[in-house]
Amino acid sequence: MPVAPRLKSSRFPRALYAVGDVHGRLDLLVAIEETIARHAGTADDDVWVVLLGDMIDRGPHSAQVIDHVMKPSTWGFRRLCLSGNHEQAMLEALEGAEGFAWWRRYGGLETLASYGVEADEWTALRPQLPADHLDFLAGLPVMVEVPGYVLVHAGLRPGVAPGAQTDADLRWFRYRGDAAETGTGPCVVHGHSVVETPLVSPRRIAIDTGACFTGRLTAVCLAPDGEPTIIEQSRPAGRG
Repeated sequence: MPVAPRLKSSRFPRALYAVGDVHGRLDLLVAIEETIARHAGTADDDVWVVLLGDMIDRGPHSAQVIDHVMKPSTWGFRRLCLSGNHEQAMLEALEGAEGFAWWRRYGGLETLASYGVEADEWTALRPQLPADHLDFLAGLPVMVEVPGYVLVHAGLRPGVAPGAQTDADLRWFRYRGDAAETGTGPCVVHGHSVVETPLVSPRRIAIDTGACFTGRLTAVCLAPDGEPTIIEQSRPAGRG
C-alpha cells in the first residue's frame, strides 16, 4: 500500500478532542459528537475532533459511519479521521483472496452486512462498494501532530521518533499492558488496545474502551497546558 499521509500543525487549535475506536457504532459516535459540541461551547472549524481509526468492522453500521464522517459536521467543528488496522484490512481485502478471507473473520462480515453486500469472493467485492468510500479510506492519514501531542491509531514504538515510525507501527503496535510511558517528548494519544478505564499519563493517553463490545465510546479533550479531560458516552443521545 502507498505511504499514508501524516498531518502536522505548528499551532494548537482552540479545542482538540480525540475519539476512540468506533467500530461501526454510529449511535455512539453521533452521541459523543453531540456531547463534544456541548463541552466545546461554540463549535467552529478551530474545534478539531480526531477519530483515532478503526471506525469500521465488528459493529453493525460501518457503512453508515463512513457516510457520516465523510460529511461536514452538523455542529460546525473540523473532523479529522485516522486510518487504523481495520481500515487497512478492508482495503487489503480488495487485493486478494487471502486478505479477503482474513478480513471477513476479523470483523469484515459485519461491515459487508452494513453495505448490504453478500460476497464470497474478493473479486466480487469492489464493484459492490461505493467508490467514494474506498477513495476516502485509501486517503486517510495515520498521524496528526500538534504541539505537545501525537495522535495515532495504535501507538508509537518506544525509542523511535514519531517521524521515523512506519505506517505499520502506527496502525498495529501494541503497548505492553497498561504501563504509562516515561521520559520526554510529546504525549501519544491512541486507541487500538482496549482498556477498561482510559489511561491518562504525561506521555500516553489510551482511550479505546471497546465500544462495539461495551457500549462505551470514549473521547478526551486535550489542552496545550493543563490536564486532559476524559469524556465518555455510554449510551446514545436521547436514551435514559
